[in-house]
Amino acid sequence: MRHGFWTAGTAVAMALGVGAVVAVSVLPPRANAACCYFAAQEKDINQPGQKAFIAWEASKKIEAFTVQPKFEGNALEFGMVIPTPSQPKLDEMPRDFFKDLAIYTILMPLPSQIYSELYPVPPMEKGSAPGGSPLQDEAVSKDRNGVHVLESGVVGSLDYKIISAEQANGLFDWLKENKYTYSGDEATLDFYIKKHWIFTVMKIDSKQMKKNPDGSYLGEITPTRFTFSSDKCIYPLKITQISVKTETDALFYVQAADEMDMEGDLSWKHSYRVMWLTYMLGCSANADQQAELQQRTAWVEAKKKKDPKFETTKLEWAKKLGEAEIAVLDDPLKNYAQMGGGTMPEGSKVVTQEEFLKTVWENFEKKNKGSETTDYPKKQLEWLRTAYPADKGAIVHSEKTQSRWAAEWMWYPKREAPDEDVKGLSRLKGMLQKGQWLTKIRKILRKDEMTDDLVLIPVQAGAEDEYVRIMPTSPP
Repeated sequence: MRHGFWTAGTAVAMALGVGAVVAVSVLPPRANAACCYFAAQEKDINQPGQKAFIAWEASKKIEAFTVQPKFEGNALEFGMVIPTPSQPKLDEMPRDFFKDLAIYTILMPLPSQIYSELYPVPPMEKGSAPGGSPLQDEAVSKDRNGVHVLESGVVGSLDYKIISAEQANGLFDWLKENKYTYSGDEATLDFYIKKHWIFTVMKIDSKQMKKNPDGSYLGEITPTRFTFSSDKCIYPLKITQISVKTETDALFYVQAADEMDMEGDLSWKHSYRVMWLTYMLGCSANADQQAELQQRTAWVEAKKKKDPKFETTKLEWAKKLGEAEIAVLDDPLKNYAQMGGGTMPEGSKVVTQEEFLKTVWENFEKKNKGSETTDYPKKQLEWLRTAYPADKGAIVHSEKTQSRWAAEWMWYPKREAPDEDVKGLSRLKGMLQKGQWLTKIRKILRKDEMTDDLVLIPVQAGAEDEYVRIMPTSPP
């Protein structure tokens, strides 16, 4: 069953606003991208931010991921190596690509009840509102270390070489001879060599980076897209373990024909379903849903008892992109605020403000027929007109018994962001595709959880969860 946001909401109470979401790119040094970093001798490089946009075409077995590493450290020259299952094609992406994605996937505000009853006379505290509602190609060369240079070139601000290697010790020596100091062990390189993966080695010019007062460098390079063939949707996680001290904050946007998830214990279902079912309990949750909540809650508790440091994966946004979502890219300022809104529950419908006000007034007259009133109800009606403007959200008429969070009249506020930031969403045109799911996933990964690469799998048909609006509950 697909769960529409009108019922389930779509965000966690801790969801961040535009400024905070964009600030993901400046998290403290606890994250890294799909790569391992190298630096000059005896210089330490931290990777403060990890984020990737993954596009997966299962029918063609083609994957593309875009990364934008952020560097912080004292080395005069920065570099990285990214392994892929096959030789990739590299493309430069817009510098603000991830900022645009962050704004595009901001969760809508939490719906609220509209107190629509009008009073014939003012309450004792005059002036109060009713209910208090506010609202490339080179010849292949091979050196003595068994390293094959398959391709070299420049993409954006990066000089790159695409290489293959026969042995880990040969690649280890090659990196050293090319003035990289490899901070990991040969075993990690051998992990990918045994799988016959290809390595892309890149150097970044430190002159393009911001220099801190202490002389260290801080910078975020132009995003780069790697497109390659693969038997499965996979993210090279193990190699990032090298430069992680204790844990990394990983953020993935995944576009595919199916809603995507991680395998096993890393599934976001463990967190999201507990949150969603908790939100539904006491409302319209059936016996099967109550049983699922008990089972999933017990699983999370047992996992945390066994591993107190375990953190569940969080689903932060998920939607199958339709006409309304793609229309945002054509005219961001006009279409951004609601972006389609999602699937409404049965028995509910969006009404115009005039329909709402007319019904409220008719109900008042029917209830107070023959009774003496003042001008106060008309003032209340005008307050409702001002409090729930059509350009700021949608008024929904729903059944009172449907949910403990839903009343007869509900207000679904639109999203808001600075106009200049919203305009930039047009840069995503052609990159986000109609009919594809966009799934946003976050996981705090400990170093000991990064012993293998990350495999992403489709959510079972019929079990998808739309997630675009904040829910008044938090995930475990």
